[in-house]
Parts: sequence; structure tokens; C-alpha cells
Amino acid sequence: MKLVDTSAWVEFLRRQGDAQVKHTIARLLQADQAAYTCPIRFELLSGAKSHEENDLEQALSLSQNYQFEPDDWRQAALLERRLRAKGLTIPRNDLFVAVVAIRARMPVVCRDKHFDAIKKIVAEGLNDATKKFGGELKVEQV
Repeated sequence: MKLVDTSAWVEFLRRQGDAQVKHTIARLLQADQAAYTCPIRFELLSGAKSHEENDLEQALSLSQNYQFEPDDWRQAALLERRLRAKGLTIPRNDLFVAVVAIRARMPVVCRDKHFDAIKKIVAEGLNDATKKFGGELKVEQV
């Protein structure tokens, strides 16, 4: 299973989207290996035009929804504080997606360099018990 970020979904759903991204996401959908979480759904719905909503809902219906859990808020806040301490400001929705990916032990499929920055900070915490997030963040840029 792979968590498909908004950046990859948008490219997949675009008529003139990148062929490699379209192929990658289509393969995940066909294999029943595509997932999303609430922040991704929110971003997609808020950016969709009314005539695009049916295609969006159909694509999401073919993928698995991973719910945002109560402790995810705390983990996202800890991650944001650690990123800020390093001088990095990352959109909160990306933090929420990263926290779900770490908890579910799924790679994030994306077209967003923010996840590379998050991955680096999470990896630094793997060697320090006081900074652990319960796993690593795997990122697959498409």
C-alpha cells in the first residue's frame, strides 16, 4: 500500500498530466495499493471544479482511506516544532500526511519536495529515542 499525496493525485487527474505519474497511479489503483488520508481528500475536494468531482470521487473510491487518529495531532505538532527548530516551515497538510504515512508504514508517492525535508528530519530522530516518531518516512517522488 502507498499513500498517494495530493500532488500526485492532481497530476494523475489532469487531462494533460505527466504520463509517468498517470501510469504509476493507475498501476497502484489497479493493484488496489493506492491510499489517501483526510487532508489529501480535503485538498483535492477544495481544489476541484464541480464538473471534476465525479472523476475525483471515482478515483478515491478505488483507493483505501486511512483515517487520521487522535494521536496523529500530537505527532504532527511535535514534527512541526522540530522542523521549525531547523528553520523549516512546511505546510501543515503535508505534516498530517507524513504522520499518517509513518504510523501506517507506507511510502508517500508525491511530487512535493516538502516530503524530502520531512524525511530528513524524521531520519535524524531515528537515532535519538527522545525524538522518535515510531518509524521512518519513505518518500517516492514521481
